[in-house]
Amino acid sequence: MPFRPSVSVCMAAYNGAEHIQEQLDSILAELEQGDEVIIVDDGSTDGTREILASVNDPRVRVVFNEKNLGYVRNFEKALGLSTGDVIMLSDQDDIWIPGRVEALLAGLDDADAAVGNCAHFGGTPGYFQRLRVDPRFSSRHARNVLGILIGYRLHWGSAMAVSRSLLDDALPFPAVMTESHDQWLALVANVRRSINYLAVDTVRHRLHDDNLTPKKPRSLRKVLRARGQFVVELAVAVARTRASRRPLPAAAAAVHRTETAAVVSAYNPDDTLPTHVDSLLRQVEHVVVVDDGSPQDVSSVLDKVEALGAVVIRLERNSGIAAALNAGIRRARQEWDPAWIMTMDQDSRLTVDYVSKALESAAGAGVLPELVGAVCAESHNKTPLPTMDVGGLTEIFDPMQSGTLYRSEVFDRVGYLEEGLFIDCVDSEFNARLRSAGYHLAVGSGCDLVHSLGKSRPMTILGWHAHLGDKKLFVYEHAPFRVYYITRNSLTLASRYLLSQPRWVTRRIYMELQSHVVRTVFGPRRLANVIAMAHGIADFAGRRSGRIPARTERAIARVS
Repeated sequence: MPFRPSVSVCMAAYNGAEHIQEQLDSILAELEQGDEVIIVDDGSTDGTREILASVNDPRVRVVFNEKNLGYVRNFEKALGLSTGDVIMLSDQDDIWIPGRVEALLAGLDDADAAVGNCAHFGGTPGYFQRLRVDPRFSSRHARNVLGILIGYRLHWGSAMAVSRSLLDDALPFPAVMTESHDQWLALVANVRRSINYLAVDTVRHRLHDDNLTPKKPRSLRKVLRARGQFVVELAVAVARTRASRRPLPAAAAAVHRTETAAVVSAYNPDDTLPTHVDSLLRQVEHVVVVDDGSPQDVSSVLDKVEALGAVVIRLERNSGIAAALNAGIRRARQEWDPAWIMTMDQDSRLTVDYVSKALESAAGAGVLPELVGAVCAESHNKTPLPTMDVGGLTEIFDPMQSGTLYRSEVFDRVGYLEEGLFIDCVDSEFNARLRSAGYHLAVGSGCDLVHSLGKSRPMTILGWHAHLGDKKLFVYEHAPFRVYYITRNSLTLASRYLLSQPRWVTRRIYMELQSHVVRTVFGPRRLANVIAMAHGIADFAGRRSGRIPARTERAIARVS
């Protein structure tokens, strides 16, 4: 399947209880599992908050403002929280037309912004509602800018999509802006000479008395004030675009692009995290720690991490390791543009000179440097990892993300980690995607990762501790909810890559079956694990992804 960029939908909500659920349903029907909906509620008092709090979809993230910001700053906040490759704006009371995402993504193939039209309903369209965009506008950048300044070129934010790169120039919004955030985005795109206009309707726009867009021309005083703001915004857009395109001197470019950064996913971290971050900063230039919605109060731990010089991102809710790492990777690329990004679990440690050895291995991997997509640990806790032959080159069979250095450019080529998998198999799927794109996963010679294997118990048969030769065997425990993810996601990977990578898939499934047999026969909570596996199989068959369903958690809890 061709790569489809991830989509972030940004919605500003305020007292939208009457229609917001219908709008949200129409949005989710258009999205895939790796996408997200960011909803920022601006202090609603009509039941909107209760509706949003009850949404049970892992793709939806709701943020409640402590004080009212106004719709412009509310949209700005939502945009700043987004993590997708493509950002689509949404009002709270419209209805998305089927095919909207496909149409707008096609419009972004060769542009930083795509703008469609609205099909209005619920009332009689006024002067502004009758204005439409036309594909012929796509090359008329100067005329479009003039149209925005005068007021005859209207852009509907609810019918718009922009690329992540456009936000680099568009955020933060100019301080003078008090309205028309969508016109600002269109202004930036036209200044960049990178916008496509589409004839197609992409949203059904509901007309009612509370619409922010007036139905008829406003008073001269308001028009002049708006035009004055647009002139200032145009100057800001031109200055930002010129700055972003200005080539850096050689010395400055070397400083701008750092060599390495690390992203650590944390969940309920303890006081050992600052020590580990301090150790990590001795090998990489920058560290981002992403707290994945820890339910415990970990503010003191995160404050210590920040005091060390690391950047800390605090997610509002537990979103899974893929979403947490993606947020950190995007932040690192935005802040420092590193050549390599290492992802880490909070309980993994690097041995001395790990990063330098990994970079040396990348340089001597035996292929063109740009074809080395990642460098993986050679061993865990001094135990060599299983390998396989890929096109005459040796690779680690199934490297975990913790301790892996990824070439930064691969995220542009193959996308980011798949958030629909939530926890387990996220790294396996990404590695398979890298191989499918022609990248080599180099072995980091001498790179040993100190990694926690979790709880273990002796493998006993009628009281006898089983062993192979002199090596005693142990059963490593996974919580039953993890068994659900392992089962569902392993089957997802098998169905996705069996034809393109049959040896890898077959070997991986065989190893997973062994693990399931061991945990079912010798492990604790056997019945709970069996129920988790059964639900994982059923949800794979139903093509479900994302967070484990509440019904499955309840079924597991009843027998645990």
